[in-house]
Amino acid sequence: MSNQLSLRQPSSWLVLGCITLLQAISGTRFSIFPTCSTTQQQYCHFSRVQLNNLMVASETGKLFGFLSGAAVDYLPPSMILVIGLIFGLVGYGGQYLSIAHKIPDLSYWQVIFLNALAGNSTCWISTYCSTLAIRNFRDWQGTLIEITSSYSGLSEKIYSILVGGIQGRKSSQNSVTYLLFTSLAPIVVGLTVAIKNYGLKCLEHRDIDMSPIAFLIAISTGIYVVIESVAPSFTHLSLQLQAVILVLVLMIPFAVASFIALHQFTTQKCNSQVMPEPCTDIFESKSKRVIKEFEIAIDKERCADESKAAEVDRGTEQVLMVGNENGLKELLIDVDFWLFYMVNACGAAVGKVYLINLEQIFVSRSSSVASSLFAMSCVFSFFGRNFSVMFKWYTRKKSIISNPALTVLLILPMPVAFFLLINDSSRCLYISTGILGACSGALNAISASTMHEAFGCNNFVVKKTIIQTNIPLGLLVFGCLAALNYQKEGEGNHGICLGLQCYSRTFIIWGSISLAGAILSVILLLRKQNLCSHKS
Repeated sequence: MSNQLSLRQPSSWLVLGCITLLQAISGTRFSIFPTCSTTQQQYCHFSRVQLNNLMVASETGKLFGFLSGAAVDYLPPSMILVIGLIFGLVGYGGQYLSIAHKIPDLSYWQVIFLNALAGNSTCWISTYCSTLAIRNFRDWQGTLIEITSSYSGLSEKIYSILVGGIQGRKSSQNSVTYLLFTSLAPIVVGLTVAIKNYGLKCLEHRDIDMSPIAFLIAISTGIYVVIESVAPSFTHLSLQLQAVILVLVLMIPFAVASFIALHQFTTQKCNSQVMPEPCTDIFESKSKRVIKEFEIAIDKERCADESKAAEVDRGTEQVLMVGNENGLKELLIDVDFWLFYMVNACGAAVGKVYLINLEQIFVSRSSSVASSLFAMSCVFSFFGRNFSVMFKWYTRKKSIISNPALTVLLILPMPVAFFLLINDSSRCLYISTGILGACSGALNAISASTMHEAFGCNNFVVKKTIIQTNIPLGLLVFGCLAALNYQKEGEGNHGICLGLQCYSRTFIIWGSISLAGAILSVILLLRKQNLCSHKS
């Protein structure tokens, strides 16, 4: 029934398409950092440690994402979007103007500030997308937000094809045009989305669950990107044609909306021609109107009863969750909370550090498939996020596995993947990159729901902000370890290191850290199970 309802609502697909496109084009700094870091290293002569600090600054800017959430109560959604677009324009545009020698060279600390501003811009854009989803899909907004936010992992692929379509295949990589596109593309898409949604009324499709079809579109998009990255047949296509195909794939929700609107128009036109309403039967039309109003009144009463029942159920759930709720003071001395913090730092953060250093790892191994492997890492991260959301959606009415147990299953393959990288084999490189991309993406996707399940919803914003600090801290510590080891190995070659030894020790360190995270996740799971058994 819900799918039939969704097929009769083209406006719902327009909103979903706007959110998806904006998330895909606005992207995070993580998606485009490897390409831009090479550009900054060439033009600004930054060391690997300094480049890692720029990424730390970008992730630190995201820690102030609560400001955009607080601004929702005081500013209209369009203003939230404009602020995010301006921050991104200044953050990325300033770096582009400096590297392109349009303005005087920026100091290192100015570049750090611009990176923090650019990182914070994604929070404002994401808040705008969440506001659209909440206002239009109140009952299913959580799932749809998680599905659409995963599209930000495809930003690197989108920009690489767009830049390649303009500059050509040879100069499409490591170009300052990446920064130009990163600053201007969200402006164009964001303003278009704001104008389009300004004309749409807030319809609040409460009964429309678009999740199954949205999952299908997302998985199809990811499969296409994988095929486009590794299939030999696509290498013979022009980059302009590849860009057109990718844009058409991202436009699928808009195509669905157009098809539904056309079908509605055709159906209504046929019904008006075949079955005209009689003009003389006034009493019959009045009786039909009375019956319809009566049915609407009955539906309102039924909805009111259901909402009261839902409130009772929520109250019961809150009573059951009282044992998990902690105040801020109790939270800061809670051993389980800091165990969860370390699990995230040793799991998702380490995986993110690997993906950020991916291009440098390819270069050190003299790999000729760097672009396809990096695209594969982004897509597998995209799949990891989507499959975790799908699993949670399909098991929402069943208790198959808890989120702490799922965290254990996701983090266990990561140390194996790191230790596989010590082997000088392209096959191991593919396998490990896919595992780390999928696992880190899934861990990021379930982090908030795991925290909610394990520690309750009291002071949730504070908890989420504290947990998010493990990403910049992990980048600072684990990334600096990799950068220092790389510079040490390449000391005799002007800081450039080539060979398996460049990252072998780093892989052992990262694998040991992720192994420690796996052990801590098992300890956290056992402690939570024991706590629940004692309370029961």
